[in-house]
Amino acid sequence: MSSQTTIENRMIEVAGKKTQVTVGGEGPPLLYLHSAGGETEWTLPHEQLAKNHTVYVPACPGFALSEGLDKIDDMYDLVWHYVDLLDALELDKVPVAGFSLGGWLGLELAIHRPERIERLALTAAAGLHLEEAPMGEMFIDDLDELRELVFFNPNDETVPLAMPESLDDLRILNWIRAREATARIAWNPYLHNPKLRDHLHRVNCPTLLIWGRHDKLIPLAHGEYYAQNVPGARLEVIEECGHMAPFEKADAWSELVLKFIGQG
Repeated sequence: MSSQTTIENRMIEVAGKKTQVTVGGEGPPLLYLHSAGGETEWTLPHEQLAKNHTVYVPACPGFALSEGLDKIDDMYDLVWHYVDLLDALELDKVPVAGFSLGGWLGLELAIHRPERIERLALTAAAGLHLEEAPMGEMFIDDLDELRELVFFNPNDETVPLAMPESLDDLRILNWIRAREATARIAWNPYLHNPKLRDHLHRVNCPTLLIWGRHDKLIPLAHGEYYAQNVPGARLEVIEECGHMAPFEKADAWSELVLKFIGQG
């Protein structure tokens, strides 16, 4: 993907472990929390957000070149890692754009350290288990099936930006590492925290929820639940869109995020 944005790749120390952080753009800081897909290298969603902000894209432990996965057993460990990361980056009170796994992480951060989070823009956030709307199975090996699961249009032009196209793709090793790291954090229970719903009332920052109408991985019902139970949260639904809104509907998605973050 071509980009005119100045991008810097950093390796910083977080609790004695090296963490990869990609930084790009100019303006007020914005923390981007990536999905289980591991979009840690600069790509379409980051470029869209960098129009108005300096975007920080840390790689979770086990993703990309970030170390420390041996210290991460669950989402709580990941939350405290990110608290330390915010300290290392000297980000005091920052708006967050979180996607899928990153959306769940953003919610947990807002619950545990509300003073550090200014606003939450969450896209297809994991974190819940709803009997009436179960999540799809993301730990599948067939890339064609995975495209069908996460994209409204599995032949969308942004698919190559979002995920490997074949086992010969040079990104496949990072993709496999991302899956392994996600499994450590969110295999059992699968992509959710059974206690999360009891603490959603503690989220006290403005919250925007963005969902694809046709999300087959984390159904829209999860967004509706969050909208009803996170105080003051607003839900925006993007039509003809699956799970991959930051890629598949990048313009509509980024317009919603940037307008919301700019209200802070």
